[in-house]
Formats: sequence, C-alpha cells, structure tokens
Amino acid sequence: MPFPGERIYWHDHSVQPPAPGTPDLPDRVDVAVVGGGFTGLSVALHLARGGRKVALFEAASLGYGASSRNGGMIGPGLHKLGITGLRKAYGEDRAKDILREGLHALDHLEDFVTSEQIDCDLHLTGRFRGARTPAQYEASAHECDWLSKNINLPCHVVPAADQHTEIGSDFYCGGNVYHRDGGVHPRKLVAGLTRRALDAGVTIFAPCAVTGINREATGLSLRTDLGTLTAREIVLATNGYSDGRTRALSRRIVPIETGASAIGPLSPGLMAELSPKLRMHGETGRVFMWYRPTPDGRSFIFGGRFGAGGMPLEARQKAFRHAITRVFPQLHGSPFSHVWSGQIAYTKDHSPHLGHHDGVWMAGGYCGSGVTRSLYFGTKLARRMLGEAQAGTAFDDLPFSPVPFRPLAPMGADMLARWYQMQDARDLKARDLNRDTVS
Repeated sequence: MPFPGERIYWHDHSVQPPAPGTPDLPDRVDVAVVGGGFTGLSVALHLARGGRKVALFEAASLGYGASSRNGGMIGPGLHKLGITGLRKAYGEDRAKDILREGLHALDHLEDFVTSEQIDCDLHLTGRFRGARTPAQYEASAHECDWLSKNINLPCHVVPAADQHTEIGSDFYCGGNVYHRDGGVHPRKLVAGLTRRALDAGVTIFAPCAVTGINREATGLSLRTDLGTLTAREIVLATNGYSDGRTRALSRRIVPIETGASAIGPLSPGLMAELSPKLRMHGETGRVFMWYRPTPDGRSFIFGGRFGAGGMPLEARQKAFRHAITRVFPQLHGSPFSHVWSGQIAYTKDHSPHLGHHDGVWMAGGYCGSGVTRSLYFGTKLARRMLGEAQAGTAFDDLPFSPVPFRPLAPMGADMLARWYQMQDARDLKARDLNRDTVS
C-alpha cells in the first residue's frame, strides 16, 4: 500500500496501461506468470508468441511495483561489485563477459522498443557520474579507461575544471560520462508491454493475487483471489515485492526500500543550468543519489536510499532536500511536486539471476538496475522455457542461493546502509577540510 501523501510522478504524466477486462479464470494453462511488471509482462509476451497458453496474475495494478516507481534510467548496469570486485570473484575473462551482458541487455531494450513501436520516451542522452572525492575521481577515471579498452563501452573523463559543461554544480571533483546510458518513461513502457501482451493472447488478471502454490499429480496448483487453476509451469516475477506467497523467489532476494521525488516545474533557464545536456546523473559513494530531468525537460527527479516510505512525509522531504541542495543549492526553495517510494531487490552475490529453482521458473534480483535487465531477463527466461536458441546469459551458472537468515536480512541491509552513510559523510568531511586548507 502507498504511504500517506505519496504521489508518483509517472502516474500523473502518462495514460493508464490498457485494462485487461474481466476474463473468466481458466481451469488450466500452460504457464502462469506471477507479477505484472517489466519481467512478468515480457516473459508472458514471448511465451504467448511461442504458442503457450499464458495467464498473468498481478496482485495490484499492472506495473504497481518498481516498474512504475523507478527513475526510468537505462544503461548497461555494470555490476555492484565493481570491476575490481568482479575480477577478484570470477576472474578477468568472466568479469568481462558479465559486463558485456549489460550491453547486450541495453541493445535488446533498444531493439524491442523500436521494433514494437512503443512510445516510452526512450532517449540515449548519456549519464554524468560525479566523483565526490579526488580519490574517487581517480578510481572512476581508471574504470572508464578499463571499460573502454576491454568491453568497448563508450565513456570519457570530465575533470573538475570542465564539469560545468555537464552539471551546474561545484559539488563534485570531476567525473565520467557514459554515452550508452539514457532514460525512458517507465509507466509508458508498462503500458506498451501490456498492449503487446494482450494482443499476443496473454490473459491478464489484475488485481488478482496468487495466495498459494502447490505441486499436485496433474501439475502446479495456484490459489488465487478468483479461484484455483492448474498450470504446467509457473514463473515468479515479483522481484522486490516477493513475499511468502512467492517463497521460492522471496527467500533468494532482500527487498530494499528506496525513495524518489520530483521538483518542478522549473524554468527553462534553471533546467539548462542544472543539466546543460539533459543527461541522466549519478555519483560515486557507498550510498549515492541518482537524478535526471523528466522526459519533457521541465522537472527533475531525484532518488536513492533515503526519503523512503517508513517516515512521515515532512521528514522524507527534509532528507531529500538535504541530499539535493548539497549538489544543487539553487533548488533550496523549489517545491516538491511528487514524493514516493518503492522496493528493489538485492541478491546474496549482488548479481541478477534467472533459472529454475524449487520447481518454478524465476527471474529477478536486479540490484537497482532493473529497467534494462528485466525486459532482457524476461525474454531470455521465456526462450529457455521454449527451448529456443540465444537463451543463455553470462549469469547462468552463478548459484542463485537462498539468503541466510532471510527474515532478518532487511534489517541487516538497513544497518549496513547506515554504516555506509557514516563512511560517506567522513569522506566528504575530509574532502571539505582539505579544500579549506588549500584555499
């Protein structure tokens, strides 16, 4: 349920996904898909086009979860372990394969949106990632060089003296521009996916929760709000909104609550000052902020692991204001138009996964980079189920293990985030002291 006072920017600037109608619940289907976001809709679409009789169930409205609450930022996604962490964990060659998979996922998203003629404001504007400290600038410069040479990712370094060509702020110590990043309107993408799925013959039930799954002699039995049906196969695509009803996936991911807000509309002059090239934006740091201009270029959306739904609206706005104005003091008095929250899913190894576990198919654990990955993984999973070619990914043989002490994991993740925030604050304090000394 939404928290009091929440308003989602994307919901106020898009048409609703097409209504699925009120179909009768069938006795049996080939595949039942649980979850009506990017992953569920994409896997259902591909399966239906492959000749399967598919029913999709969404407990709330289509795209209710992260699929219409995210920032709409796309890109290769890279990896939460970073280049050094990946090479240490998997070796040089495997690290390159995993990072290249992000480029394949982005290519897939572009091709899909273009070929399906989905109007979702897809624009590859690039992303400027600011470095909070000189040490992080040096590290990000090395990263940019390595990515360019080893996986052909187009990026370039922006020194502090030139960063005003990218951002109207003195907060950073330079940064990188990643040219293959960009943005979409996620709510419009949900709507486009829904239309294609319905056209392909997917039967959609929303709102209709799946309340239980049992294995029987005739197949897998699903209990739903509308009754019970049997499916030959089941796909779990609930990601950060997984719970006891989808336990096979829930026990393998840790839901993380994040917050987002929109400020504006702003004057064209101020927008041009904040982001001269209207790029996507991010920053280094353990707990970082992402931000972007809205597709119409009139407002800015900010998000991160602060200002989430577990606090009063005023406190959430205060947390956002603090994070935003240390980068953009110009926005000190600018009004919030929207504040909302949502859940993403992390995994034990910080990698996304797809495959067959505990008798069901599943995909998820996108670790905050789900817009690009979810459509790609949904299609890959469907291809695997259909026995088609080009179904493999670089993540396939990574074990999708249950999270130890899963009921306590969200609390542990919150404590770790607080510790990271303290370390980030320490780094910024040391940086500012050094700037004062130099000046």
